[in-house]
Amino acid sequence: MLQSILGTIQNENVTQSDVNPFTWVYGLGRSLIALSLLSSFIFTDVYLMFDSHILNSLDQSNLLYNRINLFALIGYDNLIWSKVTVIAILGFVISGYFPRITGLLHFWVFHSFHSACLYLDGGDQIGTILTALIVPITLLDSRVNHWSAPIKVKSFTMFLGSLFFTVIAVQMAFIYFHTAVEKIYKLEEWTNGTAMYYILQGKYFGLSDFFVNLINPFIGSKAVFFLTWWVILSHLALSFALFLKRENKFVFFYVGISLHAGIAILMGLYSFSLVMIGGIVLYFLPFNLNLKLWKIPFMRLARTPCALGAGLNCLRAQHENRIFGYGQNYGRYLALAP
Repeated sequence: MLQSILGTIQNENVTQSDVNPFTWVYGLGRSLIALSLLSSFIFTDVYLMFDSHILNSLDQSNLLYNRINLFALIGYDNLIWSKVTVIAILGFVISGYFPRITGLLHFWVFHSFHSACLYLDGGDQIGTILTALIVPITLLDSRVNHWSAPIKVKSFTMFLGSLFFTVIAVQMAFIYFHTAVEKIYKLEEWTNGTAMYYILQGKYFGLSDFFVNLINPFIGSKAVFFLTWWVILSHLALSFALFLKRENKFVFFYVGISLHAGIAILMGLYSFSLVMIGGIVLYFLPFNLNLKLWKIPFMRLARTPCALGAGLNCLRAQHENRIFGYGQNYGRYLALAP
């Protein structure tokens, strides 16, 4: 297995060594990851996310990386300024300007949040890992803005950039493989095909009210078996796509998007899904993909006030549930969740 992964890393870097990896593709990936945490801070009361004792312990820690925690530095009494700072930094990340600076700031914000927040999910942990792995790529990117057209760079710089993208790909593949194996071997509900019934019927992370009457007949039938196993097989497919050349992975991008869009829409886990979709962009999309988002009808529709208002309401409801919904049966949920 290890030999196959090492062979994949070598082959992918040989293939991509003449392709500039510093394009809008990685800018889109890191922007989606930033948008995930940005939505949490916009729609959640910051005083519900942190505890004064935790911030004080971080501030008084003997470890430097604890003492430089953003929220500990500003302090519990000034959390509103922490919120303003985080929103400003993440907004700057999404703008694309000065990636060499914002790459470090992006990781600092995620790491600080992960170390200090009372309520975390898998997306926060994965976001912290991915922002750390993106830092070397941003330091190698000499452009003023990550949305800008690629510029000529040295072959060795392109090689290093591609190498770090491959490390991200290995990380994403491991996440999906580990999740699939855990499902198969640790819970009978996944192997007998009923897990998705219990997940979607859950009180806190189940179907939103809008979809209950629409989806209940489906998950109450034998079709739930196929839905459950589709989740497992999609995880395995996304993990084994690591062994394909990057230009041949594009079809798996749609598999990942459909999986996490379903989690976001049906279960309301928007911030988690945004992190994972950002990781999928970094994992699968070709560096030289030519795509203009503003020419897609959906993107034009999303700019209308009606669509924007509906999106804001969905995000606000999600983050209210995120704070007050954790607690009961959480261990069981972690074992069952997609």
